[in-house]
Amino acid sequence: MNKPIPPKQYFGPFVPEHDLGIDRMHYIALKSPDPKAAAEFAAENMGFFLVHVDEAGRHYLSGHGHDNYSLVYVPGDEAGLEHLSFVLFSSSDLERAATLLERQGVAVTRIENSDWWKRGPAVHFELPSGQRMELTLGVNTPAPMASIVAPPADAPAPICADHAILRVTDLEPNYEFVSRAMGLRESARITNDAGAPILGFFRSHTLFHCFGFARSGYQGIHHIQFTLKNPLALYAAYEAMKEKGEVELLWGPLRHGAGHNMAFYFHDKDRHLIEYSVEEEIVLNDEAYVPRVWSAEDRRGSDEWEGTKPPWFGTTHVDPVIK
Repeated sequence: MNKPIPPKQYFGPFVPEHDLGIDRMHYIALKSPDPKAAAEFAAENMGFFLVHVDEAGRHYLSGHGHDNYSLVYVPGDEAGLEHLSFVLFSSSDLERAATLLERQGVAVTRIENSDWWKRGPAVHFELPSGQRMELTLGVNTPAPMASIVAPPADAPAPICADHAILRVTDLEPNYEFVSRAMGLRESARITNDAGAPILGFFRSHTLFHCFGFARSGYQGIHHIQFTLKNPLALYAAYEAMKEKGEVELLWGPLRHGAGHNMAFYFHDKDRHLIEYSVEEEIVLNDEAYVPRVWSAEDRRGSDEWEGTKPPWFGTTHVDPVIK
């Protein structure tokens, strides 16, 4: 039997005719059977601030950075992804991005007047795997936001949303879509013994990843990540959450080989998998940068320090299934 052909790698300079002009991740919207309880848990145990509840029952939570909000829980029959939002630079960039997507045959919805709190014009579209993406406007910073905000006095203290990894059953069309339709660049992949990616990481410019995919038996969400200020803040967050005992801590602290960020993982109220991390790799020369390929058997890819593997390694999902 022939081995499956891995998805093509796209690297080198960003290509204007494919680049949507994404600056960074804006916020993450999650479905919850009980948004009020999920938001209260995040405010009491995860370091977020509950800043608004709208008439539709959406609960908006801000971090310690400059965004109006970084996490939103919306009413849903079961936990899972509502959508991911990415920041562009200007309204003209928003229209240009919509036009580029349409030229490639992607169905686009333009939203002029949103009923979401403090959100202006937006563009929505779907991945080949069906998950919904949003492009909108927000805060643009000349450097990663965590590097320019003052060190928070509290712990835990997430600053902003950084990336999300989605579960997909068919990698090739999704890799092709984010590289060619969205214009992201692949930073690295972790592969199985057949050479097929089980994890892939994509960036919009310098930060190692703002988005990625995990090979899975179903479409859904793997994990979402929020950035903290520095290693001291990471350890302070971990120790505070451990001492309080309300959060189910799962893995870490550790340092990933892929991305080189220090991190730890835990569950929110609805058992979404959450990562807090710091010191993410910065890519400064796109022309020379070649995506690294890590073997899943090389434990340094997941944990450079201790060689541990995540507790969900080798499974098709984190129980319960989060779609």
